Amino acid sequence: MRKFVLSILTAALILISIVPTALASYNSEIDVEAEVVYIQSTDDGTVIFDKNADMPTAPASLAKIVVATLVLEKVQNLDEVIEIPAYTIRLLDGTNSSNVGLVPGEQMSIRNLLYCLLVASANDAANVLADYICKNNIGEFVQMMNDYVKSIGCQNTNFINPSGLDAEGQYTTARDVAIFTLKALENPVFEEITSTKKYTVPPTNKYPKERNLVSTVKILNSGIKDYYIANAKGVKTGTTKNAGHCVVTTASKDGYSYLAIIMRAPMYDIDKDGVEENIAFTECKELLEWTFKNIKLRLVAEKNQVVSVIDVGLSSKYDHLRLLPEREVSALVPSGVNASGVYFEVIDELTPTYIEAPIKKGEKIGRARILYAGNEIAQVDLVAGETIERNFLLYVVKLLKITVTSPAFIILVSIIIAAVVVILILRARNSRQKTKIRIVRDYSGLNK
Repeated sequence: MRKFVLSILTAALILISIVPTALASYNSEIDVEAEVVYIQSTDDGTVIFDKNADMPTAPASLAKIVVATLVLEKVQNLDEVIEIPAYTIRLLDGTNSSNVGLVPGEQMSIRNLLYCLLVASANDAANVLADYICKNNIGEFVQMMNDYVKSIGCQNTNFINPSGLDAEGQYTTARDVAIFTLKALENPVFEEITSTKKYTVPPTNKYPKERNLVSTVKILNSGIKDYYIANAKGVKTGTTKNAGHCVVTTASKDGYSYLAIIMRAPMYDIDKDGVEENIAFTECKELLEWTFKNIKLRLVAEKNQVVSVIDVGLSSKYDHLRLLPEREVSALVPSGVNASGVYFEVIDELTPTYIEAPIKKGEKIGRARILYAGNEIAQVDLVAGETIERNFLLYVVKLLKITVTSPAFIILVSIIIAAVVVILILRARNSRQKTKIRIVRDYSGLNK
């Protein structure tokens, strides 16, 4: 097995411990050969690895995950036996693609067709099931696939055919694959089929022998040491020229569960033994093993932890208020990361820089992001760390300031001042007139 990728991963963990902000959450810059890597916790949604997760790429047979999901949604009786239309087989002529040799006119149950589709990755089964859902109109079924993935939140996926064979305009992303895979796994029948290592399809009216299906997901095969993951389940593989080698799987260990997606991986002889290895499988194994070993749920926010301090008014005892997390928060982070690798970022638009008493301890004041290596891993409300009483005298002074600086008060005072001025002017004028009259009278008296 290839050792150098594991060495890179170990070195990356050491680097993260020393310089927590050097790598994006979580380890998206770790060097892997697959062009697309996406590993997500199925427990809380944390993204552990993200390499080109939003890069459009050919889906290959990962498209069959959506085919199976729709069939399981639409079909009530999986044991219903249907007949294989000839045109569904002829559509694959010349493609040299994966199939189980279905024959026109052959009769098989929908359940067995789903095993052919998901265990053996049979393209002929994909066409037959699409035709069954939308009679004689596979194109209509493809539109149904596109409508479905959009309805569950996929933003960068478009299907052209149900098999996943390379076609212009057909693409998806690892993030979208994660969305429709997790949705598919909600159906216990889908989970059961995709976790099956071997399955036998009994003889049919046109095929006298049993069909022994072996899962294309070779990480389930304990006989292949370089690929085998003891705690993995399914889900699906895919291989085309445009898609490279792809695998989607889930794995659980020690209470942790993950969804892993590897796409656009090469295939070559790693150990020079004359046998080419599928890098999608080897890197899936190595990355999941690293994740189980190093990523742990740890406390990243404690209730008594001071996140920020803001100014306080109307208190004679306090001029600052501590803001603390409302609750404890745990998140998946590398176990060797120094505590400084996790830090808070106050959300400015939701958190004031100044507040006035009275304030009650535990009162919600703001909100903060919790970040690891520059990426948000959670959010938490911030609450007051202490109760702060309001000083009555300071409050009265504030009210007076508000009153005397209010537009209404200024207008009222202006009106009063104007009125006083008018009254004074009128009094002064009246006084002058009275004085003038008195002078006139006195003068008149003198003339007499």
